[in-house]
Amino acid sequence: MLRLEDGLCSALDRDTWLCSIYENRPWVCREFEMGSYECEVERAESLTVSPGR
Repeated sequence: MLRLEDGLCSALDRDTWLCSIYENRPWVCREFEMGSYECEVERAESLTVSPGR
């Protein structure tokens, strides 16, 4: 998925921190198991990229 200048996914709703295209998300996102080790690492990294969150 395209990432914006802040490093976060372009489909991420910055107000709710939920996927804005979840029902129509691409295959790569479907393969990325929510709550998996990779998911937790990605979330941790995104919190360090986005100050104030």
